Amino acid sequence: MKKQTLISRLIQPLISKALYDQHPELLERDPLLRISSEDETGTPVNDFNQAAVYYGNYMWLQKAVNILANNIAPLRLAVTRDTDEDVEYISGHPLIELLDNPNADMSSEDLSRQWVIDMMLGGEIGFEVVQATSGRKVLELWPRQSKDVTVRAESIRYRKVASYKIDDGHGEPYNLTPDEFIHFKFYNPLQPFRGLSPVSAIRYSIQIDQLAQIWSRLFFQNSARPDFAVIAPEGITKTEKDEMLLKLRQDHSGVNAHEPIILESGVTDIKTFSFAAKDIEWLTQREMSRDEVAAIVGVPDELMGYGRDTYENFDTADRIFWTLTIIPLVEMRDGKLTRFFRRINLLKPGENIKTDLRQVPQLQEDRSSKINQAKTLFDMGVPLNMASEYLRMGLQTIPGGDTGYLSGMLLPVGSTPEPPAIVSDRIQPPKTKSPPHTEYGSVEHEAVWKGLQARLDSHVSILQRLVKKEFQRQQNEIGQKLRDSKIFGKGKFKDSENVPSPNSLFDIEGEIKKFVEAFTKSVQDSVLEIGQREITDLGLSFVFDLSRPTVVAAIRQILESVSKKTNETTWNDLVSLFEEAEQNGEGIPAIQERLSQYFGDRKSDYQTERIARTTMTASSNAGEQEAWNQAEENGIQVEKEWVSALQVGRTRQAHWEAHGQRVGVNETFDVDGESLMHPGDPNGSPGNIINCLCGMIAVVKE
Repeated sequence: MKKQTLISRLIQPLISKALYDQHPELLERDPLLRISSEDETGTPVNDFNQAAVYYGNYMWLQKAVNILANNIAPLRLAVTRDTDEDVEYISGHPLIELLDNPNADMSSEDLSRQWVIDMMLGGEIGFEVVQATSGRKVLELWPRQSKDVTVRAESIRYRKVASYKIDDGHGEPYNLTPDEFIHFKFYNPLQPFRGLSPVSAIRYSIQIDQLAQIWSRLFFQNSARPDFAVIAPEGITKTEKDEMLLKLRQDHSGVNAHEPIILESGVTDIKTFSFAAKDIEWLTQREMSRDEVAAIVGVPDELMGYGRDTYENFDTADRIFWTLTIIPLVEMRDGKLTRFFRRINLLKPGENIKTDLRQVPQLQEDRSSKINQAKTLFDMGVPLNMASEYLRMGLQTIPGGDTGYLSGMLLPVGSTPEPPAIVSDRIQPPKTKSPPHTEYGSVEHEAVWKGLQARLDSHVSILQRLVKKEFQRQQNEIGQKLRDSKIFGKGKFKDSENVPSPNSLFDIEGEIKKFVEAFTKSVQDSVLEIGQREITDLGLSFVFDLSRPTVVAAIRQILESVSKKTNETTWNDLVSLFEEAEQNGEGIPAIQERLSQYFGDRKSDYQTERIARTTMTASSNAGEQEAWNQAEENGIQVEKEWVSALQVGRTRQAHWEAHGQRVGVNETFDVDGESLMHPGDPNGSPGNIINCLCGMIAVVKE
C-alpha cells in the first residue's frame, strides 16, 4: 500500500473505518468537499437553491442584490488596447458582437444581470462557450448556474481542472473542457475549486429575521400576551367570570373596542400590561439582519432606503458604492474574460475585455477643479490645447488653441502690445465704434468668451453643490412622506386613469421658496463680485452697491425664475412617475426605487451644472448691467456688446447672429425677436435663455 498523504492521516480518525475498508483508494485522495449531517461547526455551505429562496422571499436581500444588478447590468463590455498614453477603445473587434449579443435569447444586459445575481447567491457562475467548428470564433455564451455544474479536478495541488460536467435536469449530462467553459467564482479557502456564496455568511441572520417576523405577527395578533387584567381581590365565581368575559366581548369589541371599561361589584382595578424589553428584541434583531445583508452585498444604507433621512452626502455614498463594490466586482469579471479569450487566441497581447465606465456619472471627476487648473495655465500663457492635453480634460482640439496669450491683454505670446490708455493707473477697456469688438469664431472671440466663463467657474461650483443638496433634500422628504402616506403605494389605483397628483408629497410653492432661500447668498455673492470687478476694470474706485432697488429686483427675479422652472420640471416628472407606478400597482419599495433613479439623474453633474451655469450666467450679466449703470452715474459712458458662446453645434443660431450687437447700457438686445436686457434675462422665453452661455463686454464711448 502506498504511503498515506498527510491530509489522509489527519482525517482518517474522523471517518468511519468501514468506508475505507470498502474503498481503500480513498486513502490516496485529497477531499474537495466533505459534508456530515452532524456538522454544527458553522462551516460555510453553499446551497444555491436555499439562497434563491431567500432572494425570492426576503425583501432586504432581494433589494440589495437588485441594486447591485441594476447598476452593473446596463454597463457595456468593450475591447480595449493599452497604449503608452491611455486606454484605446477598439471598435469593430470580432468579440464586440459576441459581448453585445451573447446568444439568441439574451441581451448583454440580461446576461450581466444573471451574472450578478448568481454570483451573490451561489458565489459562482459559469458561461458555456459555444465555438465554431474551426475553433477560431465564439458563437454564443450561455450562463450555467452553480447547482448544475460539477467540477472534475485533474490536479489538486495545482488546482487544475480536467472538465466541467453540466447537468441541469433537462436532457443528458455532458462534459465541457476548460476551453469551453468560463468559471467565475469568489475564492473559497475550504473548497478552492468552487466559489464561496456571500449569502452563506448571512444565512443564519436571514433565518433569525424570518423567525422574528413570525414572532412579530403573533405579537400583533395578540397571541403573545393579553392587554390587561381585571382584578377582583375578593374573588369571583366561575359563573361571574364567564358573565364578565361575555360582557367585555359584547361591550368592548368592534366599534367599541376603545371604550372605557366600567368596574362593577367585586372588581376594584384593571391592570394594563406593558411589554418587557425582551418582548421587542425582535425589532433590534431585524435591524441587525437588514444591516448585515447590506454589508455583505456592499450597498450603503443610504441607497437601501433606510439610511438617515438627513444624510447630506448621498453622492458620497453613491461614489463609495461604485468604488468599493461595483468596480472590484466588474474588474474581477473583466479579468476572467480577458484571460479566457486570450488563452483561446481571440485577444491579442495588450488587448483586454473592459467594462466601459466612461459615462457613469458617479465616477466622473469634478470638472470644476480641472477647469480652474486650465484657467491658471491659460493665464500663464499656456496654449489651451496644451493645457487640455496636460490635464487630460478630453476636450476636442480647439481652432487657435495652440497659441498662448498674455493674461488680461489677450495678445499672442511673443507679440509686442501697444501702450494701453491709462485711467487711474488701470488699463482702460478697448474703445471701438461699430464693427464687433471681435470677429465671430476668431481666436480673440474664443479668448474673450472663455475668459468670461472662467470667472464664473467658482460660483457655478458652489451653486452646483447647493442644487445637489436641495435635490437630495427633496428625495429624502418625498421618501419619508411616501412611507407615511395612506394614498400611494397601496394598490388603490391599479389600472386606473384617475391617479391623484402627488401634491401631498411635493408642495411646489413651498419648494420654490426653499430653493430661493437656499440660493440667495450664492447669487448675491456672484452679482457683487462681478459687479465690483467691472467697476474696478473701468478704473473707478467706488464700491458696488448691492442694496440698490434695481439690483435687489434683478437678483430676486433670477432666483424666482430658476427656482420656479426647476421645480416645475420636477413636479411634472413626479406626476408622470406616480401615475405610471400607481397604474402598475407598485408598492412603496418599488416607488422608492423609481424615486432613487429619478433623483439620481437630477443630481448628476450634467443636470446640476446646467442649472448652476444658466443661473450664474444670468447673475454675472445682471451684475455687469448694474455695474455699468452705476458707472454712468459716475461719469463713464458705456455701451454693452453681446459676446456669443463659442460652442460648435450647440450655440443657438439667433445667439451667434447677435454676436457683436452693441446697444446702450439701458437698452435691450434684439435676440430672436425678443428684447433681452442681457444674456439669460429671466424675462426671455425658456428657449432663449435656458443653458445660454453668452456674455457681454463693456465698450467705453468716445
